[in-house]
Amino acid sequence: MAKSILLRGGTALIHQEGDVVVAEKTDILIVGNNIEKIGKSLSADDAEVLDCTGKLISPGFVDTHHHLWQTQLKGRHANQMLLEYMPTGNVAVYAYQAEDVLIGQLAGMMELVDAGVTTVVDHSHSVYSPQHADAALTASIRSGMRSIFCYSTTFRVEDWTEDKFKLAEEILPPWFMEHFNKLAAGGPYADGRVQLGFGYDALFMPPEVNQKIFKSVRDAGSKLITLHWMRMPVVGQQSSVRLMDEQGLAGPDILISHGNQMDDEEAALVRKHGMSISSTPMTELQMGHGMPMAYDARVRACASLGVDCHSSGAGDMITQMRVGLQAERGRFNQNYVDKGENPWTCKQTVEDAFNLATIKGARACKMEGQIGSIAEGKLADLIIFDGQSPAMVCGAVKNPIASIVMHSSVKDVETVIVDGIIRKRDGKLLPVEGDGGAKLTWSDVARELDKSFQAVEGRASKLNYDMGLEALGAVFRLDWNKFPDI
Repeated sequence: MAKSILLRGGTALIHQEGDVVVAEKTDILIVGNNIEKIGKSLSADDAEVLDCTGKLISPGFVDTHHHLWQTQLKGRHANQMLLEYMPTGNVAVYAYQAEDVLIGQLAGMMELVDAGVTTVVDHSHSVYSPQHADAALTASIRSGMRSIFCYSTTFRVEDWTEDKFKLAEEILPPWFMEHFNKLAAGGPYADGRVQLGFGYDALFMPPEVNQKIFKSVRDAGSKLITLHWMRMPVVGQQSSVRLMDEQGLAGPDILISHGNQMDDEEAALVRKHGMSISSTPMTELQMGHGMPMAYDARVRACASLGVDCHSSGAGDMITQMRVGLQAERGRFNQNYVDKGENPWTCKQTVEDAFNLATIKGARACKMEGQIGSIAEGKLADLIIFDGQSPAMVCGAVKNPIASIVMHSSVKDVETVIVDGIIRKRDGKLLPVEGDGGAKLTWSDVARELDKSFQAVEGRASKLNYDMGLEALGAVFRLDWNKFPDI
């Protein structure tokens, strides 16, 4: 018999037509991994009952762009622009063994669960070998999270020392697609909780290669194809959107990470092909991408939010909602301030931000019928917030969405349910699966992570990052005059 959980007496945030969110005091019955019933005074004799009096029940957050293997890199990027990040972050997996990827990935996913993120699109550019890929996928399965594991191309470093930096000549080595097809044939994983996607940052390849790859991964059943693109000096002025349109690659399964500085024609192509955008406010605002696109009228209907690099900033969606909203308000208001005027009210709302992290994230994943909102028949991916915490008290009654977007923190995430299973209870992460079915507490994971961090740092200490930066600049054909010394 499927396990049942009854959430009793909470205030649930229910999406209605037009993405209007209403707060309803109600019970929610979970049977197995589904929301079975929503209503008042529900009963279920065999259910575990959670008293949700004074609590808010939210859809689980959906993070549509994240590099989860990077946990060991925390502390490196706080003052870095994208150019500096390339050798110290993007290609830093050179210093990782497969076991480092596993523990880094697992820790990154547990950080998300702790913050109420129940679904993630993992752009896994840690695929240095089949073993690295398997380690990342294993961690995804063990974490208990819902994941679209996007097996991704990466710039692999072949040799890197104090006096040498050499990139591998092939971005698509012979084993790469062979192993992807093997993983695709074995998926989905964890009873459908972990699905396979594909990450592709190699559109510079000849059109016939791109077309062959896209057809292959689609034929294999890839849930999404995700790629980085924005217009800026680090990555150039080329248009991945136009290129995908011209080469017949574009489609509704495309998820573009960032998309900053796109022009009107590109925005029209995004809409035409039903593509989606993932904005990552923390990294985009820091690293010189330009303003996030999440509120841009041309593409906001297909926008969502992601964390990107938890190595450079907060690994939670509350921060992304808040930073993205306030940045857009600042940009919008400045247009009036410059004229000596002041808008009568805020144009961008907390509900807009909340939807970006819930139902619009689900749409970007092509899973809006399963996740992203609280409804009967949907998967049971839910967050229970402590509405009486010091941060949320009063606000949770007056304006529940505002209390989450503007006042809450990870501390206020009391319980997290993913696929009908409680993964965080009473403010504490529950154990995850380890080797041989062993259970690992967060303390166990943290200890192993520290060992891995020390090992990665030891290997990294022998690498010449300046040489790496120079070599990557040559590969990307950077115009160094566009990087002023400030």
